[in-house]
Amino acid sequence: MIRRLFPSGFLVVLLFFLVGFAAAAALAANGQYDGYQVAKIVVLGNQKVAKSTIIEKMKTKVGQPFSAARLDADLKAIYALGFFDDILMNVTPVGPGRLEVAVIVTEKPSIAAIIIKGNDKIERKDLLKEITVRTFSILNPEKVKESEEKIRTFYHDKGFFTVEVKSRTVPVGKNRVKLYFDIKEGRKSYVKKIKFYGNKAFSDWRLRRQIQTKTYSFFLTWATDAGILKKEQLEQDVKLLKSFYLSKGYIQAKISKPEITLSDDKKWIYLSFKVFEGEVFKLGKIDIIDDQLDPAAKERILKKLKEQPGETFSNLNMHDDLDKLTSYYANRGYAFVDINPLSNVDPEKREISISYSIDRGKEFHFGRIRISGNTKTRDKVIRRELRFAEGDLYNAARLKRSRDRLTNTQYFAEADIKTKPTKDDKMDVDVSVVEGQTGSFSIGLGYSTVDSIIGTASIAKKNFLGKGWDAAFHVEIAGGHSLYSISLTDPYFLDIPLSAGFSVYNEQVDYDAYDTKQRGFRVHFGKPINEYASWSAGYSWERVKIYNVSWDASDWIVEQRGTTDTSQVFLTLTMDKRDNYFFPRHGYKLTSTFVLAGGPLGFDNDFYKVILKGHKFFPLKWDSALDLHSTIGVADGYNGKDLPAYERFYVGGMRTLRGFEYGEAGPEDDNGDVIGGVKELIIGAEIVFPLVKSMGLRGVLFYDSGKAYDDGENFDLDLRQSVGFGIRWKSPMGPLRVEWGYNLDPEDDEKSTVWDFSVGSFF
Repeated sequence: MIRRLFPSGFLVVLLFFLVGFAAAAALAANGQYDGYQVAKIVVLGNQKVAKSTIIEKMKTKVGQPFSAARLDADLKAIYALGFFDDILMNVTPVGPGRLEVAVIVTEKPSIAAIIIKGNDKIERKDLLKEITVRTFSILNPEKVKESEEKIRTFYHDKGFFTVEVKSRTVPVGKNRVKLYFDIKEGRKSYVKKIKFYGNKAFSDWRLRRQIQTKTYSFFLTWATDAGILKKEQLEQDVKLLKSFYLSKGYIQAKISKPEITLSDDKKWIYLSFKVFEGEVFKLGKIDIIDDQLDPAAKERILKKLKEQPGETFSNLNMHDDLDKLTSYYANRGYAFVDINPLSNVDPEKREISISYSIDRGKEFHFGRIRISGNTKTRDKVIRRELRFAEGDLYNAARLKRSRDRLTNTQYFAEADIKTKPTKDDKMDVDVSVVEGQTGSFSIGLGYSTVDSIIGTASIAKKNFLGKGWDAAFHVEIAGGHSLYSISLTDPYFLDIPLSAGFSVYNEQVDYDAYDTKQRGFRVHFGKPINEYASWSAGYSWERVKIYNVSWDASDWIVEQRGTTDTSQVFLTLTMDKRDNYFFPRHGYKLTSTFVLAGGPLGFDNDFYKVILKGHKFFPLKWDSALDLHSTIGVADGYNGKDLPAYERFYVGGMRTLRGFEYGEAGPEDDNGDVIGGVKELIIGAEIVFPLVKSMGLRGVLFYDSGKAYDDGENFDLDLRQSVGFGIRWKSPMGPLRVEWGYNLDPEDDEKSTVWDFSVGSFF
């Protein structure tokens, strides 16, 4: 007995339904139902796509008047989702003036699996990161094509310039497919030669230096991307060449899209750029269009710009001038100034005139200052570093300086300042900080070429009690050296910009020919002169005992034996414009120190010292920096007294001349013992570069030269020299240095290499 698949009369009902559907659709298309109220929206046929996703794309809404035109737009919007092969819209009246909208969809198949074939040189996981289609998602032909292109681009960036990528699908039932990416990798291609045509003013070599794409190098390609052709990089190369010509005054220069040629064996790529240089243009008139700007102020600004009439035009100089003008107005309350450079080109005179049109916008004042994130540090410690106050005229330079000052306190792991304009022309400021590890306790063992085994212990707190006080207790014990010290400094004594502090110490050092014991105390005060300059002054008393003098020591050393007391005052002037205290890349630091001992201060020793130090920093690529530094010092006794041995200049070692042992680059007595000098000159250079930036770990390459001079010797440039390398780490127990120096001209009793390390300030 055969069962009926459909009940009696079903085909008749279905026929009536289709006829009714066609009639309703025709009426809806003709706008016959426009104005009816939408009573209900139903979605049929969807299995993976949520009903809400479809309805959200529709402008037709329940309870609103129906519109045939709007429904047609809904059809297109739903189709644009890319999830459906077919979509039908059915409109059915359900009562007087009311109707129901049915959205009937046929979904595209879903992706059951993604299979990549032919990828012998590139791992599957790397390709899966590039594609935009995903397993179990609905098959979208546009995303598949996009994924093909992304795979192709990825291969191009790895040097496989002839790669072929094709996609295909294989049904696996239940409206699902397997998606295949078939790859023919081909061989790796490298840029063999880059040629320029039409360039007369600049050589091919000069132009090749301007672009990012480089030719193949046997020594570099294995470690870098040299020789790998990247299409996106080529587009950037055209812009770089254009910018280079503009910086040299060739405002008519044009650079064609590079032509790419492959060798017959597909291994080598040849690039060629066509260049039209044109003529060099000079600057004509330069003007600032701002009705509110005082003529005298305008003249002063124009004189400070890099671009000056009669000089060769440079787009780089123009951009610098735009930054200067923006800063000028931003430092005078105009936070959102708009500066539009208008150019007028005179081809006959080969001149370009520039007018900077200024739209100042609103003038802002600083509003509320909100501080967050300081769980330990008191608000006043943060506020005193800010270079602005509520109600002050907005100033972008003061904002930047405040951020730098907060960072340089070393109290915070992060410090950021953000601004938010308000309706009443105020600029609210949010200062957010993340407390850093300002306290440390460390115990360690180490080795030094000078002191052999070194044991250290220290307790330090840079933000003691959250008040910004700098407190420390330090113990160091080595084979021939011991030190005990305690210190405390308040950078804002009595809540005014005046630093005050003290230190007490006891130190013992064993030298080759004698030993010393030193103990004393020091008090000091300091105050800013301006934002970058400051002075500090103080008084110190010290008792030094020289004993255990070797039986064969020179007469000069024997004369130093005994105990003496020294009373001295000192004054230090500092100009510090470094952008960062630990790893500076811009700016400079100059320090002048003057010391006077004895005389009206009494006690045993009468002497003076003058020491001048300087560092100048230049930024280099890859977050590196060049540091040029020098030190010159002069000291002598007076009132008929000699300069004590422990106050003389000892050049050689970590702090002076690396690659030499302590005091080696200076005077020695007849026994070969170092005795220090009354003058010193040190000149050097070093490049500091990141190794592991997240850890604060950096490398250094250095060149040092210097010398200490004995009584009667004058300054000269016949200096001792060394080169070397090292590592610097902003460690939890303080800045750590490990450096190896090579003596370029060692004498008979000197080592050719010296290792050194220290924990403390880098400068």
